[in-house]
Amino acid sequence: MVEELLFRSDNAFLCLLLNRRTKSIRVIDFRSGALPAKRLFIQSVAQREGVKKAIILVEKDEVSSWTRVGFVREGTIPGFYKRSDGHLVGCVIGDKMASVEASDESQKIAEKTINAAKKATKDNASKVGGIKIKEISEKAAAVARDALWARGSALAGFDPFGRDAKRLYIEVIPKRGKSNLLSAEYQECFGHSLIEILRPPKSSTDVQLVIEGLAYLSEELKRRNIVSAFNFSPFDDIGLATAFIATGFRKTGLLAQGVLVGKKHTDAVLWTRKLADPAGGDEPHSEIENDDEIEEDNDEGEEEEEDE
Repeated sequence: MVEELLFRSDNAFLCLLLNRRTKSIRVIDFRSGALPAKRLFIQSVAQREGVKKAIILVEKDEVSSWTRVGFVREGTIPGFYKRSDGHLVGCVIGDKMASVEASDESQKIAEKTINAAKKATKDNASKVGGIKIKEISEKAAAVARDALWARGSALAGFDPFGRDAKRLYIEVIPKRGKSNLLSAEYQECFGHSLIEILRPPKSSTDVQLVIEGLAYLSEELKRRNIVSAFNFSPFDDIGLATAFIATGFRKTGLLAQGVLVGKKHTDAVLWTRKLADPAGGDEPHSEIENDDEIEEDNDEGEEEEEDE
């Protein structure tokens, strides 16, 4: 489902992780510059494969270069590069690569979802008893994933997000009802991890399963010296928002058409959590402390482009 496509020239070198399951591309850029050539390569692959979304994570000083060739600043992952944050720029792809941002209506719905989730977190402080967690094999996780994807009810693909990363899979089992699977892909060299949830919660017990799974993975990732975790989830899913808020995650971005739900791409909240301080301090630290600073960074980027 995921293929690596390399583009190399005298001035450019990048890798596209083409995900045919979710119709998306993650761009990994190994050499700065030559943006027009890179853009044409990304666009040609995306149109050939029917890709709807392309994203790239870069250092802060590279954001304005990518926004000039059709990408949009959509969020930040604190500690993505251990000691510095990763800035996510994305592009919705149709007949051409378009600078499409999440609409004002999507922003409002996302905020309503988060407010409802905060209320649900306070109102449902009691835990569901009898939940068990066990680590499972990649093969077992793939079997469960394929069964749900065949029915069109899966959220996660458990597909590679990075190159040469490791994976951890867990099954969260309630006393009664259906279990859920979570996975964490992590890169020890950078210290970041992508957490995925196989199916969205449909009940308060389902939400508690996700909470327990997120808490378990967060502790396990910290034990493995991973400093940050992130996830992309539908912008209007209150159950997932409740689980992330209850386990210390926060919204640090909103991606236009960022996730595939059923057969349709929908806007996605970028949830992030700083698990540890790579400098060795007691409290996690990030360049980006809240959503307001993200907006300020966007304004600064626009000013830089105008100056240039």
